[in-house]
Amino acid sequence: MKAMRRNMRLIVAIVMCLFVGLFAYFSYSVYFYGGRWFNNPYNPRLNTQRQAVRPGTVMDRDGEPLAFTDSGGTRRYARDNNTRRAVSHVIGDNAGNVNGVETFHAQYLLGFKTSILERLAQVFQGGERRGDDIYLTLSAKLNTYISRNFPSGRSGAVVILNYRTGDIYAMVSKPDFDPNRIDVAKREEGGSSLLNRATQGLYPPGSTFKIVTQAAALNNLPNARSRPYDCSGALEVEKSVVTEAGNNVHGNVTLQEAFAKSCNVTYSQLALELGYDRMNTEAAAFGLGDNFLFRDLVVYNSIYPTDKRSADDLAWSGLGQGRVLVTPLHMAMTAACIANNGVMVEPRLLRQVTGPQGQRRLLGAPRPYRTALSPETAAALRADMVAAVSTGSTGSGARIRGFTVGGKTGSAEAADDKTIQPHAWFVGFVDDPNHPLAIAVLVEFSGSGGQVAAPLARRFLQRAIDLGL
Repeated sequence: MKAMRRNMRLIVAIVMCLFVGLFAYFSYSVYFYGGRWFNNPYNPRLNTQRQAVRPGTVMDRDGEPLAFTDSGGTRRYARDNNTRRAVSHVIGDNAGNVNGVETFHAQYLLGFKTSILERLAQVFQGGERRGDDIYLTLSAKLNTYISRNFPSGRSGAVVILNYRTGDIYAMVSKPDFDPNRIDVAKREEGGSSLLNRATQGLYPPGSTFKIVTQAAALNNLPNARSRPYDCSGALEVEKSVVTEAGNNVHGNVTLQEAFAKSCNVTYSQLALELGYDRMNTEAAAFGLGDNFLFRDLVVYNSIYPTDKRSADDLAWSGLGQGRVLVTPLHMAMTAACIANNGVMVEPRLLRQVTGPQGQRRLLGAPRPYRTALSPETAAALRADMVAAVSTGSTGSGARIRGFTVGGKTGSAEAADDKTIQPHAWFVGFVDDPNHPLAIAVLVEFSGSGGQVAAPLARRFLQRAIDLGL
């Protein structure tokens, strides 16, 4: 009998623990995912609310309307065709086909944040019920310029953000679409133009990932900065051979020279010396593997896989190949982190939200996402990235007269077929207190990052500076 009572108490305790765990998990899920569930386009409350509320207007940082409702109650988008397409992925459409502002911030636009007193004021004023207006951090002029000057017929993405505040000034994805003709976009090429390649496109980062490998070496190998590295042009691993672009042989180089010349052999050797655990720790410090739950936008998770360990996989990961995958936005955040003394700031799209009577909604201040590096390591990496642009090396195409630019190019192999061009990358920053800009440029299947992406970065950063950003 005593044994039975003891077993019963144990069963009750286990059941209670399960209920507590379930409640804790439910609370966690609601806290972190509740807003995303609510803003799901399949939420019937959103469609009901659209019938009763005139949605608010979405504007860029200068007040240019990017989404508005006309006098007939139809939702419209930027009047200029080039601007409308340039910001199409950020804005989305009101049917929820794209994870844009129209869907993700429906709580504001459809008046769910409006208080009872504000609703009563609208009733007494005799007007229709309206949602909140949104001002974004985007510059419509900058996005339009980038869209018009992106290589014709190519796919890819460009992100420019403020590395101190996280404000996103530009986020262009190619191909784009016309939100006024969303049905056409859904039919063309299986709707591939609806994919926001800046936040949802997962790509091998190529040599831009050498930023992470460099940080791992500086943090874990005491003599990494002072010792020489020997590049014979090829490194045999187990089942593969790591080679240099153009069959180059760099010979004896310092770590900074290896970074500027983008020496594959050196970074494969470093990855093998560091090992999976230390490489993974450094990748995690930069946010790879994180479940990005940002307040203002949806971003897919970048990946540094460690499940199928092999020397070949490890060696190739050191130069951003193999199974490493990132989004362009995350690489812009990585460059921003170096420029911002090792602090990675959460990206932001909302600049201001205004209620129907003109009152401002309280928005969270810019906030750090994580500290990836010590200020000392960040300063060393910043110097390496500046040297990669200023010394006539791979990133020299990104130079801007009168400004200090740092960066890293990448030519990421995306197929075993060598006749297929690699993805061209450039990530970098402007080291200037008046223009704290970070950038990521990706052009799919277009060749060398130094020849294709770096010159584009120069043009786009120059335009941002000219606009006073």
